[in-house]
Amino acid sequence: MVRHFRSRPEAQPLPEASAKTFWRVVLLINLVDLAFAVDSILAVVAFSKDFLLVFLGVALGILFIRLLAGSVVVLMERFPGLEKVAYALVGWAGVKLFLEGEATLAHLLHRPELGMELPKALFWGGTLLILGVGSLLALRKDA
Repeated sequence: MVRHFRSRPEAQPLPEASAKTFWRVVLLINLVDLAFAVDSILAVVAFSKDFLLVFLGVALGILFIRLLAGSVVVLMERFPGLEKVAYALVGWAGVKLFLEGEATLAHLLHRPELGMELPKALFWGGTLLILGVGSLLALRKDA
């Protein structure tokens, strides 16, 4: 046993496939981070046009994703219905962005009568409704 700890085996280089696999995983992780960053930018833009607020929202979103990813996974595994709430919120923000884009197109075409807008009160009311009702349904014991 003493010989085992005294002997110095020669270091073996890592196989090339391992290094390629490692860098592939690093690339995929960064692509997923980029996708989440773009998603959070679109969601923040739906809530505000203020550049500083958008920048702060994106920065905080990326920070929280990095810091809380494990906790969010545990929460989502415990309450899988929260995933549907998140999809509903992103879809609701998408409706607002679509209507704003359509209104902008109507303005560019000099046809303002074609433009539709979602009133702020309706948007925020819908957001709170989705959060409240969705969370209550997702957090039920039998859900």
